[in-house]
Formats: sequence, structure tokens, C-alpha cells
Amino acid sequence: MWHAARTDPDASKKHKGLTMFLVPTHYEGFSVTPVHTLGVRTNATYYNDVRLPDKYRVGEVNAGWKLITGQLNIERLSLFTHGQVDSLYQDTCAWAAETDAATGGKVIEQPWVQQNLAKVKTGLEIVKLICWKQAWAMDQGPLDMAEASMAKVYSSEFFVELYRLLLEVMGTAGTIGADSPGAVLKGRIEFRWRVGSILTFGGGANEIQRDIIAMAGLWMPRTR
Repeated sequence: MWHAARTDPDASKKHKGLTMFLVPTHYEGFSVTPVHTLGVRTNATYYNDVRLPDKYRVGEVNAGWKLITGQLNIERLSLFTHGQVDSLYQDTCAWAAETDAATGGKVIEQPWVQQNLAKVKTGLEIVKLICWKQAWAMDQGPLDMAEASMAKVYSSEFFVELYRLLLEVMGTAGTIGADSPGAVLKGRIEFRWRVGSILTFGGGANEIQRDIIAMAGLWMPRTR
């Protein structure tokens, strides 16, 4: 378990005085409890008098924040999930082409449906290019934090909008969960809509990302 512990309680700023550790999950006093959330799966971790030898320390003492920020950049990229979303878009198009509309014809023949799907496709192509650039930058060396923040802000807010657009195409059929009778596309639209709620604050809230962008690219004074 990757863990940040405060090793300097008197540090001048909260993000300082942190040290990273790898905690073996079999250690006595360590326990994990599942936490039920709206979408993603997560757990609460508990440490009851857990003592670690120094060999489990990662990096220098009180220098954990630098490791955390590097990991956050990778986490922000992992939120893209472009392949899964593109698959969902393709399946929604197929569903709309096969399903009869209440007003006659197929759902996909409705002008507003085509508009929604066009918006989704355009956004997916933009996010794909952003993702490719960030993956290339990761191979070249440490990611630029401001660029990672810009990628995270744009893609996360687009994905939230994307799920809403696809949900509009499917209507109430898209809100049926996978475990319910009549579930369409195995409930993937409903599930992704719930999971999408975390994208704008997972890996660092978008408001914080915009602060990072402003300070790095616009030379604005720090506001927090």
C-alpha cells in the first residue's frame, strides 16, 4: 500500500513534512474496509500501531510531496479512459440505428440525436490527441504539471458532458442499471454516468488545476 505519512508536524506548509512509504498489507495492525460510493470502487485503510522499518521508506524523509505530485500527473492521465468511452459511443450509435423512435423511423434518424453524436465524436477526437501528446511527453521525461492539468480539466469536463449527451440519446433506457430487467448495453451508460461524477475532482479538483495553469502559464499571483 502506497502511503504518505506526516513526519514533520511542525512543517511551515501542510504539503511539506510528508514522507512516502510502501506498507505491506499483511502487517499486523493494517486493515482495509470497502467503501460504497456512487460509482468507483474504493476502500478505507486503517493503521493500528503499525511500525515500519526504514527499508519501506520511499525517497527522502519529508520529501514525499514531490513523489505525490508526480503520481498525480499520471493519475490525471489515467482518468482519460478514452478507449472505453469510444466503445460506448460506438455501441450507442449501433443501438440508435436499431431502435425505433416514438415519432417514427429510427432513433439515429432524429436530427437532434445526430447533433449529439457529432458533438461526442468531435470531442473524442480532441481528447485522443491530448492523450497522445501527454503519453509522448511522459516518455520524454517528467510531465509538465501545467500541461497535465490542462489535459485533465478539458477531458474530465468533456467526459461529464459526453455521458449526458449519450444519456439524452438513449432516454430512460440509458438510466436502467445492469442488474435490472430491460438493461440496455448492460447498463454501461448508467454506470459511466455515475462514475463520471468523480472525474472533475478525482486526481485534484479542476479548480485547483486551473490555479496551477494560471500560475504556470499566465504568471498570475497565487490565490490559495
